[in-house]
Amino acid sequence: MLARIAARDIGTVTTGDLLHAATVGGANALMSDDLGRIAEGKKADLVLVDLALPQMKPARDPLRSFVYHAADRAVREVFVDGRQVVAEGKVLALDPVEAACRLDLAQRRMLDKAPRRDYRRRSAAEITPLSLTLKD
Repeated sequence: MLARIAARDIGTVTTGDLLHAATVGGANALMSDDLGRIAEGKKADLVLVDLALPQMKPARDPLRSFVYHAADRAVREVFVDGRQVVAEGKVLALDPVEAACRLDLAQRRMLDKAPRRDYRRRSAAEITPLSLTLKD
């Protein structure tokens, strides 16, 4: 969307371009010829989406519906290098409670280190104020 706005041209980046960047283009950027394509001898990463989901309708252009409307809500199955990591929309390879705890700890570390990493020694609150604050 930002590329389209910056170029002032809705056709600058197509939905097909996005898929290419996420697959073959990404593999090319990583200089890895065993990624980005479904072919014999390549690593198989597949995402299966639910076309019956309301956000995927109408199904005339499922890639566009997926990218701009449904996103992760439509994902039903995911296979990475041939191993299933999402089944029936549920992540198998991640404990969400443990991941949330790790994310909270990482955020605390980032907040504590912000002044040392900022050239003006500002706190994280000064760099990115909260959207909602309590007024006196």
